[in-house]
Amino acid sequence: MLARIALSLLLGFICGTTGLVFMPDLARVIGPFICVGELQPVRNEGTLHFRCRTINGEEQRLDLKQMLPYAILSTSLLLIPPVHTAIRRFERRYTAIRQAMERDLSTSVPVRAELLKVEMVGSYKRAILMRAVEVELTLWVYPPGNRPYEARVVWLVEEAGLPKLRRGALLASRINPLRPQRVYPAEEWATYLWNEATPAG
Repeated sequence: MLARIALSLLLGFICGTTGLVFMPDLARVIGPFICVGELQPVRNEGTLHFRCRTINGEEQRLDLKQMLPYAILSTSLLLIPPVHTAIRRFERRYTAIRQAMERDLSTSVPVRAELLKVEMVGSYKRAILMRAVEVELTLWVYPPGNRPYEARVVWLVEEAGLPKLRRGALLASRINPLRPQRVYPAEEWATYLWNEATPAG
């Protein structure tokens, strides 16, 4: 819960600040909180400020820094419901994927997988930050007691494992015979990445 509130505050700070600067007319949304009357944005020689004109005809000048706390707070409150919904959806998806993988691995068997082709999927910037590379592997899998077959999987491979991704290399893997296209790495330097097109069940 605290993480969701913190994320909402962060997004509220970004959206509230940029909103006031680039779309000052949005200040009318928070006008009732700080102005008993009409709130208007004013640009004077490139400097943005706001004018509160009361019902008595009086005018009060409000600087941008006076407006920011109200803009950030109101924007954060508006963002809490969608942020909460998005995080809950992500958590449910992640839990479903993790449970499906655990079910697969609970009845999996070790196999040999020959590497036929390697393609990088993730960006280089992400790879540098994570010190790992997202790669799509084309494998020729040798299941025990069955005919070999070709499978395409996406693994997250750490730097230590990159030199081992050579064509013809045999990679330690595991499969669930009921879902043989999911080839899980049995190497400590690799992690299976779920394909969004693959159902979690």
